[in-house]
Amino acid sequence: MVMNERLLWGALAAAAWLLPAAPAAAQPFDEDYYRRTGKEPIVVETVDRDSLGIDTLRRIDTVAGEQMRLRDGGNGRVMLEVGGYGLTLGRSYESKAWDGLKRKKVWMTLLHDFEFGFNYLSGLDYAGYAPEQRGFLDQRLGPSFHFSFHIVGLGGTFNRSRSLTYDVGLQYTVDNIRLIDNASTVGYEQGRIVPVALDVPADKSKLVYSYLGIPLRFNYRPVKRVELTAVLYNDFLLGADAIRKHPKRKHGVSGFRGYQFGVGVSASYRGFGLFVRYAPTPLFRSGAGPECRACSFGLSYSLHL
Repeated sequence: MVMNERLLWGALAAAAWLLPAAPAAAQPFDEDYYRRTGKEPIVVETVDRDSLGIDTLRRIDTVAGEQMRLRDGGNGRVMLEVGGYGLTLGRSYESKAWDGLKRKKVWMTLLHDFEFGFNYLSGLDYAGYAPEQRGFLDQRLGPSFHFSFHIVGLGGTFNRSRSLTYDVGLQYTVDNIRLIDNASTVGYEQGRIVPVALDVPADKSKLVYSYLGIPLRFNYRPVKRVELTAVLYNDFLLGADAIRKHPKRKHGVSGFRGYQFGVGVSASYRGFGLFVRYAPTPLFRSGAGPECRACSFGLSYSLHL
């Protein structure tokens, strides 16, 4: 009997030594129990290792007994379990979708392909106008400026080295025709663009028109930092105005074609280059103005953000 009691007490002592956390976990909350002699609270934590790594069980609220568990959820995700409920923490759908686009070699283009140059009306033909009206669109080339830039779009590549790429998007263009004759401006009468004489000659007289287009660009990089580009322009008219200054006056002008198709080429090094673009489509509607086509040329700068 004495031997059995000794064996029993030995077994209980071994169990207490091997499982010290079990009684503590079952112990009811007692503030004095969780304080040392110095009256400092003890933070109770247990660490468990499993096949996925290290999981931490932390007692958030000692009174309620709630637990939080943070573990690996696979595929770069983290699983947060609170009170028996699981919450998966991971990257958003949008970021994953954008990664998918990059894997498919597609990217966003923003604010690039700026064009600064001159605008020229080629092939001016005043057939059908009276002799005194001819020449009213003759221009000063220097002040006849052209400005255009790519707003936003999508780009992609045809090969792994990205030496052959493309992009499509939205482009804003404004063209300015500075008239030689400052004593007249441009008007629209009886379905036709005509010259209008001024009572007092102005310091400047010009014709300004703007487009919002959808260009399709094909870019080729034969060597590093050198880029050759071919462009198909599809431009839609935003508005056209005749403007004179000192005194400053402005009025709208009709007769322009609502759609312009154009082609262009450019060559650049480190983003700086030269461009030429030409519109085979007549600038004005049939019978609404002189027969002419717009041509632009100048400097270009490609800034990719």
